[in-house]
Amino acid sequence: MDAIRDVLVHDAHGRPSTRHRLVASSEWDDIRQWSDQVYMPYTVTPLGKARRPDSVLDATRIGHFTLSRFKYGIPVNIKDFSPEAGTGMVLTTLRGAARHWSAPRAFSDTGVGDAFVVDNSRTPYWVDFDPGHLQVNLTFEHDALDRLHERWFGGPADDRLWRRSFRLGGAGSPWIGLLNYVCQCVTHMPEAVQDGPLGRHLEEMVGVHLLTQWRAHLDRPVVQNEYRLAPRHVLAAERHIREHARHAPTLGELAAVAGVSVRSLSQAFREYRGCTPMEALREQRLQGVRAELLLAQPGATVRSVAAGWGFAHFGHFARLFRQRFGELPATSLRRHRMQ
Repeated sequence: MDAIRDVLVHDAHGRPSTRHRLVASSEWDDIRQWSDQVYMPYTVTPLGKARRPDSVLDATRIGHFTLSRFKYGIPVNIKDFSPEAGTGMVLTTLRGAARHWSAPRAFSDTGVGDAFVVDNSRTPYWVDFDPGHLQVNLTFEHDALDRLHERWFGGPADDRLWRRSFRLGGAGSPWIGLLNYVCQCVTHMPEAVQDGPLGRHLEEMVGVHLLTQWRAHLDRPVVQNEYRLAPRHVLAAERHIREHARHAPTLGELAAVAGVSVRSLSQAFREYRGCTPMEALREQRLQGVRAELLLAQPGATVRSVAAGWGFAHFGHFARLFRQRFGELPATSLRRHRMQ
């Protein structure tokens, strides 16, 4: 993941670089000017209390694709993507989490290493990003992918394909392996990627991989998380969990923030989220530890990362982590260091 994490912001020697920087700003108009060009026109709204963004956008071209590294620095909702732009996106989560909506009651969540594919020219889509989000995205032109499909698969794509959005990737997946290779090429040979045959080679590889994945998902049953609109006190508690999970707030603290009794909050979480408030908090903390382990800096240890998220009993934490992610936390850290 190092090559993906550092793409567009470090050079081949690991030094900070602004070669691909388009904007770094807290002004909405500045950010919108560039994001409309790199992605497409859309509407972005801060979540929670109104705050100024702390946004950074870096980008480069790879054939008809635009590779970008982007964050708003605050939690946001993005909607009203312009279908007239004729583009779509592959959004790969590098830090934090995102919730990708395809219908009012259906969403897919992505964490570190997960990606979401959507053709915004053909299907509705909106997304929520948490405060710590950081994305590495590929914007594609619908017509270019359609021509590629005809060349490689012998005919135009079924229009159902373009209306299907889906999640892919994950640690150790072919998508992350391919994206890692693409990012290494961008970092070490930027001119060859932008202006030479290497860029066309990468464009073809990425396009065929995405189309293959798309075709594989076309006839699979749609597995979506059902989301029920929750009352204000549940949303307030969830926001506090997202912003303060490291400090392991108590159930009483969550109820106080939500303005209801412990009993009322617990009942509402069971009804609308299918879990208790403390189970929701534990999930947020475990996801936070996993994200840090998969992007750990040199010298980091599992124990220090876990302690940073409020897990005081290491053995109990390791059991919870293994139950949730199917591997020990040390395995996650070791896999990151081998990449």
